[in-house]
Amino acid sequence: MGSQDAHTRDTLISMKTLHVLAAALLTLAPAALLAQATDAMPPETKAPMQDAMPMKAPVAPSKSVTITFQGRTTVLRIEDLIALPQVTVHVHNEHRNADEDYTGPLLSDVLARAGLTATKETQPLILHSTVIATGTDHYYVIYSAAEVEPAFSHGQVIVAVSKSGGLPNTEGGAIELVNTTDTKPARWLHGLTQLNIMSLNQNQ
Repeated sequence: MGSQDAHTRDTLISMKTLHVLAAALLTLAPAALLAQATDAMPPETKAPMQDAMPMKAPVAPSKSVTITFQGRTTVLRIEDLIALPQVTVHVHNEHRNADEDYTGPLLSDVLARAGLTATKETQPLILHSTVIATGTDHYYVIYSAAEVEPAFSHGQVIVAVSKSGGLPNTEGGAIELVNTTDTKPARWLHGLTQLNIMSLNQNQ
C-alpha cells in the first residue's frame, strides 16, 4: 500500500473518531448545560425540593373551640384554654424549616372538659373513637382518640394558644393544633374552631 493510501486511511479513521466524539458531546451537552444553568440561578429562583411543604395561607382567627361528644356540646374560649394546665412542645416546622416552641393545653385535657376522660372503664371507648378537628378555613384533620391520650401514646398533641411565648398566636389563627409525632405538619391546624368526637358502635 502506498503512502497516499495510508494517509487516506488515517484520515478516514480520524473523521470517524471525530463523529463518535461529536455525537457523545451532543448527547451530554443538554444535561450539562441544564446543570450549569440551574447552578447559576439565584437561590430564590430555583425550583423548591419535591418534599418541601408550601406555606399555609393565613386563616381567620378562632375565638373559641366547640366540642361535640355523645350529643353534648361544650364551648371553650381562649381564656378557658389558657386556664387549663399548659404544656410547651419544641417541634420542627417544615413550612419554615425552623424549630419552634408552642404552648397550650393537651388536647386530651380539652376533650376531658367535654366528658372524654381516660379511665379503665372508658378504655374501649377511647380505642374506638376518632377526633375530627376543623379550622376556620374548613380544613380538617383526623386523630384517633388513643393517640392524643398520654395513657396510650408517647407523643403530644396540644391546642396551642401561644407561639414562642407570645400571645395571641396570630400566625396560627389564635388557636392552633400542633403535634410532636408527625414527620410533617400536615395535621397541624390553624384557627381550630371545632372538635367532633365520633365513636364506633361495638355492638354493630
